[in-house]
Amino acid sequence: MPLDLTDDELATAATACRAMAFQDGERAKAMSKPDMRRQIESTAQRFAQLAARLETAHIPSSAAGPSAPHPQRQS
Repeated sequence: MPLDLTDDELATAATACRAMAFQDGERAKAMSKPDMRRQIESTAQRFAQLAARLETAHIPSSAAGPSAPHPQRQS
């Protein structure tokens, strides 16, 4: 089931994922155990990848133009 998110919601989700990627990256740097560090680094990378996907899904209304409208929910 596809999500119906507004541009603002996509941007907010991308920002949240970037924040989580940064936090987990910093946490991984502080880890002394390599196995735990790898797990946290992997999570940070997944958050960064998700943020990138959300950012590419974000289509500014000025760039969309009349031929490619981006569906917006009514608030």
